[in-house]
Amino acid sequence: MKLFKKLFLHSPKSYVAAFIVGIALSALALATRGYKLLINYVDALTIAGALVFLFGMLLLVWYFGALDTFGYAFRRPMGRTQYKSLYEYSEANKEKRRRGNLIFMPYIVVGVLFFTVGIILSLFIGS
Repeated sequence: MKLFKKLFLHSPKSYVAAFIVGIALSALALATRGYKLLINYVDALTIAGALVFLFGMLLLVWYFGALDTFGYAFRRPMGRTQYKSLYEYSEANKEKRRRGNLIFMPYIVVGVLFFTVGIILSLFIGS
């Protein structure tokens, strides 16, 4: 239960934000393709689901520190960092991440949900 809570029970604001992004992407896809055919709804849902999921995966990569070099590089010239080296910066961020929230999970969950609904809808079209 503790793992389930850590993975899926986050702030409702995160899930609402992910749903809003998914709905906006779906609406954009529908606006470009048209509202008449059911296949356009399938395309819109699967495209939105894939994009939200991939955004969540990008947040996952960021969460585990793959982009720390860029964060340090942009902070250093502006004088906004108190760390003397990239190693200190990475270790401080790693410590913050251990105590922090898994901010990427709502986007991954919502992306999979949109994608799954699109796939299920496509099964009904095929039959």
